Amino acid sequence: MSQWKIWCDGACAPTNPGPCAWGSVIQSPHGDRTEHFGFIQAMGTNNIAELTAAIESLRKIPEEVPVLLCSDSQYTLKGLGEWLPGWIRNGWRTASGSQVANKVLWQALHKEYQARKVTLEWVRGHNGHPENELADRLANRGLQ
Repeated sequence: MSQWKIWCDGACAPTNPGPCAWGSVIQSPHGDRTEHFGFIQAMGTNNIAELTAAIESLRKIPEEVPVLLCSDSQYTLKGLGEWLPGWIRNGWRTASGSQVANKVLWQALHKEYQARKVTLEWVRGHNGHPENELADRLANRGLQ
């Protein structure tokens, strides 16, 4: 079965926290590719940038379709694949009882994730993966 593919990344520079942006490469089931990026805010964190990259990328994909979401962010992927059910069950609190950081972004990402048939894949960042490297360059372009 054909699926959409997303490679997304966030950037925060020159410091973290600092200005942050996101970038992504999206491939349709037919092989067509589009590039996307955007500035987020003047004072944010890398985690905010990574979450926003996934949210904005998924929003560009039709609902109810299979999607492979590739990211170098363990925070994003583990959050979606492992931590989110517990956070929701615990009223958006972590296992230690503290509030989930970036709750509004996690809620938005969860909504987009649920609307599609998403498979998660981790790619090592800054390791020569062509689409991940391009997503990184696009995120940095969003900072300019």
